[in-house]
Amino acid sequence: MLLTGIWSFAKQKKYVIAVSILAVMGLVANWLSMVDPTKTILIAHDLGAIAFNLVFAFAILVKTFAPGEVTYHRIEGSIVVYLLVGLIFNYIFHVVYLFAGPSSFNNISGSNLKEFLYFSFTSLTTMGYGDITPVHSLARSLANFEALIGQLYPAILIARLVTMEFESSSRKKQTSE
Repeated sequence: MLLTGIWSFAKQKKYVIAVSILAVMGLVANWLSMVDPTKTILIAHDLGAIAFNLVFAFAILVKTFAPGEVTYHRIEGSIVVYLLVGLIFNYIFHVVYLFAGPSSFNNISGSNLKEFLYFSFTSLTTMGYGDITPVHSLARSLANFEALIGQLYPAILIARLVTMEFESSSRKKQTSE
């Protein structure tokens, strides 16, 4: 994923360096979190992952909503951003857990990021089985915010893509007349 993120900026040389630095920092933090998983290193790893994925999502959104014809790749890009939102919140919830402690969530051990990924996507999709629940006020607020994004993003995105397709079709009709 790091290489894909760097590749997405390849045509914009000024951003390649910044994204490459974020990627290297992410790799180092990831390695350190496996070698010496202290609270500080885990938080640094999570914050690095959040930063990189935010930049990556932004780059994809810019390309998705650039002027031009709506293609399969734009739709794919919009889906990738939706999934990146879930991944970003995964790390955010883990940071909350590390700061607020084990009592910030019910039924979660916190030793495995997969549990937070599961919770993040059940929040994003508003499926919410109720097996893992946020207890800390910040965790609850973030879960609600993610659920709002999970509902509004597809609705707004679909409306925008339909508008872009309509505009593209209109331009094609005008040039063919």
